[in-house]
This record gives sequence, C-alpha cells and structure tokens, in this order.
Amino acid sequence: MKTRRQLDTSAYGQKRPSSIAILRHTYQHTGIRGIYAGCQTLAISNALKSGVRFFSFEKTKSVFTPYLGRAVPKSGKVTQSPWLNLIAGLCAGATESVLVVTPGESLKTRVIHDSASGGNLSKLSVPRLISHIVRQEGILSLWRGLTPVVCKQGTNSAVRFTTFGTIRDKLRDVVPNLNTTTATMLAGAGSGIITV
Repeated sequence: MKTRRQLDTSAYGQKRPSSIAILRHTYQHTGIRGIYAGCQTLAISNALKSGVRFFSFEKTKSVFTPYLGRAVPKSGKVTQSPWLNLIAGLCAGATESVLVVTPGESLKTRVIHDSASGGNLSKLSVPRLISHIVRQEGILSLWRGLTPVVCKQGTNSAVRFTTFGTIRDKLRDVVPNLNTTTATMLAGAGSGIITV
C-alpha cells in the first residue's frame, strides 16, 4: 500500500486514495497475489540487508576501536564512545545501501508497480526477475536512486546504533540489576522510536 500510494494514482480516480481503497482495488483486480507483490524480493533483501548491516557494523567497530573506542570508566563500569557507534553505524548503513537496499528496493518497487498495472513480474522468481530487469534496462538500473538511499540508510543506522548503545549504557547505570535481555529490548525499542 505504501508503494502504491507513492506511485501513480490514476487507477483509483481523481482524489487521493486511502490505504483501504488501495487494498480493496488491489484485491479486486489482482487477488491475494497482488497484495503480496514484491514480498519475495523484500524478504530476501531484508535477510541480506540485516546480515550485511551487522557484519559491516562489527567490522567497522573493530577497525575504529583503537582510535575512537577509548573506554570511559563511569561508576566502575566501562562504556564505549558514542562516536564509535555513530561512525560504525554510518558505514554499516552506506554498505547495506550499496550492496542490498538499493537493488532490493528497485526490484520491489518495479514488481509492485508492474502488478498494479496488471503485469506479470510478480510471478517471476528473484533470479529471473533480476535477469529480466538487467536485460531490459541494464545492470546499473538496479542502483537508481543510490544517493538518497545511502543518505537515508547511513543516517538511519548511525542514529539507531548510537542511540541503542547510549540508552543501553544509561539503563545499566540507572538500574544496575537490570538483566541484559531487558536492557537490550528497552534500548532497541527506544532507539527504534528515536530513529523514526
């Protein structure tokens, strides 16, 4: 629905369609398959994106720790510099944008747009879809919009990892007996809200 609201709305009449109107129209014209158009590429790209993001984050952190990771003793506990998480997060976001997010979003958007206009791209497997797009438009077409995606994902990851580390450290300082799982969940939720 999000992507269809961002694409051409001429199929829905003159006024801006609501999400419910788009859902109803999609189901009536393409069935349940139309509602899940792009799901396969989204699931694969999300799995790859997460793997690349966390690998890149940890690798960048290990490279920059000697320069930015000076531990600061605080209340007898050692914390990491927020700058380390910021730079590692920024690098992780940029890396995932180049390797996974831009091509994945490019494929997903094409499948959704094609499905809305009655096409058959959603019936292709991911390898066949990639092959079809590359034959039609060239390999670089998968990286259209790279700059805004790098800006979005880079800042997103920088903010997410920095706020996560900071919130988790503050929680441990304020509530010393808080178990690690609870601190991680609360910090993750907090960083998710701040990132949005």
